[in-house]
Amino acid sequence: MTRALFIILLALVTFMPHFAKGSALVELEHNQAKHLVTTGKILSLDVTLSKTKHFCYGKLIDAHLYLDKGNWRYDLQIKVQRGQIIGLSLDASTGQPDPSKPLPSGCRAIEN
Repeated sequence: MTRALFIILLALVTFMPHFAKGSALVELEHNQAKHLVTTGKILSLDVTLSKTKHFCYGKLIDAHLYLDKGNWRYDLQIKVQRGQIIGLSLDASTGQPDPSKPLPSGCRAIEN
């Protein structure tokens, strides 16, 4: 029984990356995200948030890291001025929003 279980687990681990590329979204756990930061594949959430304040300043409400079609992405919920909560999707390797999509109307850069 244990050998069969080991073979099934090995098959899952072997083929999981292939399934992840084909699926729409794969959300990661904290330890997996930490490994990606350590290996330099993505920016940490702290670094990403410090970059974000230059184009969309506010208080972080929620954050998720996803693999989306082979690219790492942070999906953030940010509380901006006047209490509005906006959704923001950023490239996790650069901390920048998708240049082909407009920023939410509530986004404002930090005021110095």
